[in-house]
Amino acid sequence: MSMNKALVVFIVASGFLLFIYANSSVFSRHLLQKEPPAVAAAALVHHHHGHSAKRNHSSNSNGNIGNIGNSGLSAQDQTASSSKLKRVKYIPKGTNGTEYNIFLIYTKESQNLILHSQLELFLRSLLKYSTIELHLHIITDEQSERSAEELIRQQIERFHRTAFYTLYDVRDCAEKISDIVHSMMPLFNYRTGSYYSDALFLLSLGLHRIVDRNMRRAILIDCDVVFRASVKELFDQFDNFSPDQLFGLAPELTPVYRHVLSRYRMNNPHTLFGSPYYLDSAGMSEAAPVVSPPSGEKGRRHGYPGLNSGVVMLHLDRIRRSRLYEEIIKESTVRNMAEKYSFQGHLGDQDFYTLMGFEFPGLIYRLDCVWNRQLCTWWREHGYSDIFDSYFHCEGTVKIYHGNCNTRAPE
Repeated sequence: MSMNKALVVFIVASGFLLFIYANSSVFSRHLLQKEPPAVAAAALVHHHHGHSAKRNHSSNSNGNIGNIGNSGLSAQDQTASSSKLKRVKYIPKGTNGTEYNIFLIYTKESQNLILHSQLELFLRSLLKYSTIELHLHIITDEQSERSAEELIRQQIERFHRTAFYTLYDVRDCAEKISDIVHSMMPLFNYRTGSYYSDALFLLSLGLHRIVDRNMRRAILIDCDVVFRASVKELFDQFDNFSPDQLFGLAPELTPVYRHVLSRYRMNNPHTLFGSPYYLDSAGMSEAAPVVSPPSGEKGRRHGYPGLNSGVVMLHLDRIRRSRLYEEIIKESTVRNMAEKYSFQGHLGDQDFYTLMGFEFPGLIYRLDCVWNRQLCTWWREHGYSDIFDSYFHCEGTVKIYHGNCNTRAPE
């Protein structure tokens, strides 16, 4: 009997050990979760040959959609992937290698036939001229993220660059700025369900809430731009910000805000709000400028045609600390500004920045138009042909073309 008991114990013990061996991945998963965040992020290397990997689409606390690991790759494949393209959560410089953070919004690809080609051209020109390692932050949705990743991978391989990228779920981002959306939507959309009425066109106003709190600076750029210079030169513009400036934007190059402000301009005939930026080229003789010129243009007089949000520089750490900005984005403040200028906009965050520039010009760095050379000529054919060129004027060597209104930017 004792022999039978010993045999039973041996069989049970063998079965238990076999179970442990067969399910050793359970332990490995727990160990992986206990790794320091920096180690886990550094190991997330995108497979260059495009083989599929298991994906997790659930959003984490930072808004990232998920990560692609390399645990399923062969040794040869892991060598090939090396360090060209890494999909990581944001980690301060020293682990992810760069603080050059570029944000893009890439959503609803299936509903926009030219969006894919716009992103391809954007990435091609960005990487062609880039002299730095970049961290691309893509705000996207489930239907568009795979295409965005593939385009990034293709262009990284084409130009033999090194870049990091992070994906954010647009729904999660929208939830984090729901109060801002509620405040702005009635004032800065054309009609319910219009193109700019979507919350994603107000994301830049609350980007400081969406991103990791350690991120200090970022630039949000539209997909329909083409670079003609290294984006490092654009990041260098942060060094020109005065201590109080939170955002950097270039002037609007159409008379859209002359149109929006028509009632205010009628009641205030000497205002420069809604006037062309280059007053001398427009043959205008109004008094002192309302916009501080960039370095090298001291003493030159400028009008205020509004601002264009195709390129938005964000000094995130200052925005987080600014009590004034928190007051400005409240519904009561925004409504008071809009009523003061009889302002009913339709261009999302761009309308807000333009209004804020009226009331609080010291918070905005005036980026030169060569960093956002807009190409839209819609207003020339819609009632402003006689003065359009005075708004469209931009002096200097163009560094970024902005193909707004679906205008094809020169390659």
